[in-house]
Amino acid sequence: MVRCNYILGAFFAALTLFQSADLTKACQVPVFRYALERWTADTYRLAVFHNGPLSDEQQDVVAGVGYDVNLELLTIDTGEMSAAERIRFGDVQVIKGEMLGRLYYPIESRLRDTPIWEGALTRKVLMRIVDSPVRRRIARDILAGESAVWVILNSGNREADDRVKKALNRHIDSITQWLEIPEGVAGPGELERVASGEVAMEDVLRSKIPLKISFTSLVIDKNDPAETFFIKMLTGFVPSLIEQYPSQPLVFPVFGRGRTLDGISEEMLNEELMAAAGSYICGACSCEVKRENPGIDLVMSMEWDEVIEGSAVVVDKKLPPLEGVGDL
Repeated sequence: MVRCNYILGAFFAALTLFQSADLTKACQVPVFRYALERWTADTYRLAVFHNGPLSDEQQDVVAGVGYDVNLELLTIDTGEMSAAERIRFGDVQVIKGEMLGRLYYPIESRLRDTPIWEGALTRKVLMRIVDSPVRRRIARDILAGESAVWVILNSGNREADDRVKKALNRHIDSITQWLEIPEGVAGPGELERVASGEVAMEDVLRSKIPLKISFTSLVIDKNDPAETFFIKMLTGFVPSLIEQYPSQPLVFPVFGRGRTLDGISEEMLNEELMAAAGSYICGACSCEVKRENPGIDLVMSMEWDEVIEGSAVVVDKKLPPLEGVGDL
């Protein structure tokens, strides 16, 4: 219980630090929308080790990662590693003709030097690192105007999983009743309000995506192979959470361009914590510097800037499953 209180306290401390920032620097755009329109997603790194020249097929696999994903590939021939690379990555052994991958969190993360995953790298594996059905669903909901998508990572215990799903939806219904969009936000077509001095330029939205307080939730099976890497990203940046609650379902809010906060276990899930998380996500953005905000970005295959700049999304519009920016 002491460990639970520590984790819960850390979560509240991060949110309180943000919410207590100097409000004279605040803009009125809520955090979830500011993050979507103005925060570039941090870049993950995938080190690709090989022994000798890459084959044409391997080069094709590596080149398959498009510009619309926040993932940087570093190809390294183990036979020609520099001294700096050996210090950084250690003595890496790769069988000729194969590729070994190591996935790392962005350099902005405190865990940037600890691999999230290491293993044989194939086209199938790379595509699962880059994208997954749940991430496409999250992007679809966010681009339809949802404030956040609450992701439930099931534990495999049906009773516990059902309890958390019901509790989460109950808390979502509750906080949605009183959370409000900050006053003074102007739509993208209301620049005359800026010219008149009624609102500041920072308070003008940059897309036509509907601005509303609304949340959706979805469930991930912890054994779903299509979501293996997404689950690793969600859970890996707070290892103490998994150590403390290895058999409990976990809940993660995802907003903006795929940003999440610390996970919430069944034991931690309550009205107070949900209210704090909801107030942060939907509150006025009191700090424009992204790194001073809690949370971490996830790998998402989406050219956010292009989608937002050409946005013509309307309320309740049903969007098809997203494969990439081309589908929009």
